[in-house]
Amino acid sequence: MSITSDLILVGEPLCLAAANSSNETKFRNMKINKKRFTVILICCAIVFLAGIKLVRNLETKEIAGFNRDPKNYNAKIQILNADSQDVAHFKIAIANNDERKMYGLMFLDHLPADQGMLFPFEPKQMVTMWMKNTHIPLDMIFVGEDDKISSIAANAKPYSLDLISSQKEVKFVLEINGGLSDQLGIKPGQKFQVLN
Repeated sequence: MSITSDLILVGEPLCLAAANSSNETKFRNMKINKKRFTVILICCAIVFLAGIKLVRNLETKEIAGFNRDPKNYNAKIQILNADSQDVAHFKIAIANNDERKMYGLMFLDHLPADQGMLFPFEPKQMVTMWMKNTHIPLDMIFVGEDDKISSIAANAKPYSLDLISSQKEVKFVLEINGGLSDQLGIKPGQKFQVLN
């Protein structure tokens, strides 16, 4: 009985001390958990941002590789004069999405004379181009809705930030090596055909 009474007498202060100790421990644990949560959150953010950067790098490599890979120059176009005689024909890569259109022939050091890049626009629209990060001079051939060449911007200067306008609504822009239009006799009014 005395043992029980001693426990009862001593137990209350111990319980209060234990309760106070428990509250301090809980508080300390909350601080530790908050720090852990912050560290986990920061780690998740770093992994997320690294993932975004990796995806962007892969996309950039895919886009950059698009204008360098000969396999992508797998469509053909033909330009005909008023008598339907062949004036010129090119193997072309088709810039068929916004990223490829924005990248175009940038950073390319060489373009074979029989190759070019086609930029389709649907619906037809006024188009402005520039030569930012483009290492080689280009001829830009603008093609109207009637599938005829409406205008040519010849020998666009590498790296220039000057805007080159189609001047009319067009449905295609063909980029080829600078000076080829003049050399091959490509002129406004000639018929433009995408063969495949």
